[in-house]
Amino acid sequence: MFSRLRGFVNRHRRKFIVGGIVVGSIIFIRYTARRLREWQEKEIKDMLDRSKRRQYFECNERTCSQMIVSLTSTLRDSIIKVLDTNTIVNKLRNGCPDKIACWNELKILAIARSAVVVYSYAMLATLIRIQFNIMGGHVYKDIQNSNGTTTENIIQTKYMSLSRHFIYDEIKKLSLLIKDKVAEITASISLKDELTLRDIEEIYWALTSSISADSSKNPIKNLAEYMLLSNCEEEQSPILLKLFNETLDLLETEEVQNLTQSNIRNGFSLLVDHISAFFVGSPIIENSKTAQNGISVPGTSNQNSISMKYDSSIFTNINKVSIPMAKLIPIINGQVPDKSTSRDFQNDLLQRLITNNELKTLGANIYEAFSI
Repeated sequence: MFSRLRGFVNRHRRKFIVGGIVVGSIIFIRYTARRLREWQEKEIKDMLDRSKRRQYFECNERTCSQMIVSLTSTLRDSIIKVLDTNTIVNKLRNGCPDKIACWNELKILAIARSAVVVYSYAMLATLIRIQFNIMGGHVYKDIQNSNGTTTENIIQTKYMSLSRHFIYDEIKKLSLLIKDKVAEITASISLKDELTLRDIEEIYWALTSSISADSSKNPIKNLAEYMLLSNCEEEQSPILLKLFNETLDLLETEEVQNLTQSNIRNGFSLLVDHISAFFVGSPIIENSKTAQNGISVPGTSNQNSISMKYDSSIFTNINKVSIPMAKLIPIINGQVPDKSTSRDFQNDLLQRLITNNELKTLGANIYEAFSI
C-alpha cells in the first residue's frame, strides 16, 4: 500500500509541487490582503484620530489665548491697585510738601510696576497654558474612552479658577518683593542723575539678578507657591486633586521654570525697546496743561504739568543720549498707564506671550501626553 502511494506521489510530483505553490500563493495573497486591509483601516483610524485631536487642540488653543487676554486684564488692574502711582502724581500736581520724597517714591513705584507686569504676565501665561492643555487632554481622552469617568464642568471651573489665587493674593507678595528690590537698586540714583538707555537696561537686569539670587523668594524657583493655593490638597474631589498635582508637578519642572525665565528676559528687552523710543529725538521741555506724545510729567511748581516732545527729524544715536531721572520717571510710569490702550507696552508683551512658539510647544506636548 505504501509503495503504491509512494509511486503515485512520484508520478504526480510536478502536479503536487505546482498545486502546493498555487495553494500557498493563494493563502499568502489572502493573508497579505487581509493584513494590508487591517493596516489601512488602522492608518485611517489613526489619521482620523490625529485629525480630531488636532482640531480639538486648535480649538483649545484659541480658548486658551482668549482666557490669557481676559485674565491679564484683571491682573493688570490688580497691579495698578497695589502699585498706585496716580495718588503720588496727584500730590505732585497739587503741591506736595516734600516733593523730593514724592518723586523718589514715584521712581520706585514706576519701575516696580513695569517690572511686576513683566514677571506676572509671563507667570500667568505659563500657568494658563499648562492648565488648559492638561484639562483639554483629559477631556479629549474622556470623550474617546467613554468609560464613565468624565471631568465635570464644575470640576473644570474650580480647576481653572486656581489662577485667582495669584491674580488677587500672590500678586501683592510679588509686587512687594519687586518694590523692595527696586528701592535697593535705585537708592543711589538721584533725580538729577543723567541716565542713558543702557543705564535703564542695567537697572532692570540688576533687578532680575537680585530676585534670582534670593532663592527663598524667587518667583520662578517658587512658581508653584505663587500660582497655586497651598491648601488645595484638602479638596475632597479626587479628580480635582489629580489635576492640581499634575499642574504642581509641571510648575516645579526645570523646563517650565527656564521657559518662564526666558519669557521674563524677553519681556524686559521689549520694555527697554519701548522706552528707547523716547531717546530718539532731542527732548524739548514745555510748560503745558496738555501732555504730548503720551508723556505728562507732574509739575514741581504751580504749573499743572511739564510736557516733553521730541524732534524726530534730528538723527540721534540713542546710546549717547542721556535724560535726567526726573524726566525718565514719567516715561517709565507711562509704560503701564491706568487706562490701557492698544499701543501700550503690556499689550505688545501679551501678544508675544500668546504667540510664543516655545510656550505653544510646551502646551502641545502637555496636551499630547494627557490625551493619549
